[in-house]
Amino acid sequence: MKLPLLRPLWPGLAPAAGSPDAAPEPAKPSLPAAWLLLHALFCATSMAVGFRFSRLIVYLLFLPTPPINPAAHLVSLVSPPVVLAGGNATATITTTTTTTTTVTTTTTVAAEIGGGAHLQTHHHHGPVFVGRHPIRVREWPHPDPNELLKAHRILAAVQNAQRSSRIRAAGPARPVIAVTPTTTSALQVPSLTSLAHTLRLVDAQLTWIVVEPGHRTDAVAALLARSNLDFLHITGPGGGESSTTSLRIHALREIRAKRMDGIVVFADENSILRTELFDEAQKVSTVGAVPVGILGEDDGTSESFLQAPSCDAAGNLVGYHVSEETVLPANRSDMLLSSRLEWAGFVVNARALWEGAKERPDWVRDLDAIDVADARAASPLALVTDAGRVEPLAGCAQAALAWSLRSDGLHEVKFPNE
Repeated sequence: MKLPLLRPLWPGLAPAAGSPDAAPEPAKPSLPAAWLLLHALFCATSMAVGFRFSRLIVYLLFLPTPPINPAAHLVSLVSPPVVLAGGNATATITTTTTTTTTVTTTTTVAAEIGGGAHLQTHHHHGPVFVGRHPIRVREWPHPDPNELLKAHRILAAVQNAQRSSRIRAAGPARPVIAVTPTTTSALQVPSLTSLAHTLRLVDAQLTWIVVEPGHRTDAVAALLARSNLDFLHITGPGGGESSTTSLRIHALREIRAKRMDGIVVFADENSILRTELFDEAQKVSTVGAVPVGILGEDDGTSESFLQAPSCDAAGNLVGYHVSEETVLPANRSDMLLSSRLEWAGFVVNARALWEGAKERPDWVRDLDAIDVADARAASPLALVTDAGRVEPLAGCAQAALAWSLRSDGLHEVKFPNE
């Protein structure tokens, strides 16, 4: 039996797709020749100016109401409209919204069931385009937890494979000893929390030595207990003898007394460390220097520069960048000791601190011979008698492996009112 034709549900609605009365679909507009010429012009402009010249800019400037959508010629993102099978389908309306980054296609289907009409809407989100490459947008969190766990297992397997290949190539990583002198301040807990998160990313056995003046505080003890790190919470000189220099030297003497083995890294409260620093520290044999960025103020003057070892063409140490424009030669130890070098830019083999160890050369100064009351003891080069023997690490590259924040305002921050 031949089914009668169904009329549109409202005026102005086109007849159903596939019916004899349906109007022929308009042909897709072809790419105009003017657009091809503009495209060639934009390509030439892009090569001339050195960056991509967007064709959409011209459409915005010269064609406020373009007859065609330029993004539609770049890539087709519109899904075919949903067509209902059966005789109850009356019409299909497809609305496409296109922007420069996303495409959303909304398909509305009008159907008549049992004499009543209702609308069915299907939303399709197109991919997000960053430059020329699409990014597939998926639901989050993933609807299937098993697939999510599978992805985490794959990532863990890849990381284990990378770690195993590195160990086979360079041998097992030496333990890392991070030294952090700390004093009570409003920024103490936030700074130590940030350092703890960084140290947990180190791919080696790590011991965190935190030294406080006078006595251990409950806030630091609670933070260390939550850090999930192997730590050593010790106290240094208190009262008038308390200073960051004295606390740091006290921690080094503790390493010597316990004959702790590993690479000593100085993780001060005002420093920000990259994980690459710990990888580069594995290469040191005695005392090494790495590039460190200086941010903030020095004697009230704002500055930002790279403190790094200076090398010759053969990669040998010849001096130190102590400011943006000043390079001090390595044989001027008096000037280097008086300059403000950051401890975060130096790493030490713990065996070089031991008494009577064969790894300790004669140019490494005895810790008991360092006078913490001397202003020159604040320099990391106080550990050596010959600054030219320090090993330049990171290939003398000009890329910071750590940053040091210098600001007098950091010490003036007050505790919040309770």
